[in-house]
This record gives sequence, structure tokens and C-alpha cells, in this order.
Amino acid sequence: MFQDMGLEIIVCGKTRGEGDQRNVVIQDGDASGKHIVIVDDLVQTGGTLFETGKVLKEAGAASVNAFVSHAVFPGDSWKRFNKGGDRACFDKFWVTNSIPTVTDKLPVKDGIFEVLDLMDLIINDLDHFSSA
Repeated sequence: MFQDMGLEIIVCGKTRGEGDQRNVVIQDGDASGKHIVIVDDLVQTGGTLFETGKVLKEAGAASVNAFVSHAVFPGDSWKRFNKGGDRACFDKFWVTNSIPTVTDKLPVKDGIFEVLDLMDLIINDLDHFSSA
């Protein structure tokens, strides 16, 4: 998806250990000095996302950010990623407002979160929809 954008791709892989342990490694690419955005479809508690961010920072990334389409965050688990949380490894954390009951709670003024509004995209898609 991103190959035609002239961006460098870093591939990370995950294996599960005992219990809820996640082992993330960089499989391809070099994070040193890079400004990285991890792209994921959804986040719940964010264990894998956190472990990936931590590994990339340990590998020398200049910054690590996240973009997630659907922020589920059960039990307000987003708090762990915000400033002062035990998973606060991201410089910026973008999510869409696909689940507004969650994203309406996010501290966008003084936190790391930014909520991207889907409404204009949805309206544009509906305006240009063709059943042909």
C-alpha cells in the first residue's frame, strides 16, 4: 500500500510467549534515526502495539508514532498510552472517530492523541458512488 509513496518500510513480526507475553522483532529494515508511523487496523489494550513501539525506539528510531483506524480501548485502556502511562512510548497517536463513544473521551488538547474525522471521507465516497 505504501510502496509507491517513496517511504522506507520496516517490517516487524510478533510471536506469543507464555500467557500474554508478546515478542516483537524487527524482521526487515533499519529504524536508526527514522521517524516511524506504525499503521494498524485496530487497537484494544495495545500490548502488541506497545511492544512494537518499544522495540523500534530501542533500535534507535528518532520518533515512533501510531495510526490506528479503530480505537476500541476497552476499560479506558488508552490511558496507558497517554503521557505518564506505563505504555507511553508514542510521540503521536492518531485514530479515526469510527468509534466515537471511545474517541470522545480521548484527551486531544494535552495528550498524544489526535482524532481524525471520517465524515468528509464518507460523504465524498457517497457522492461519488457508482453502482455501475
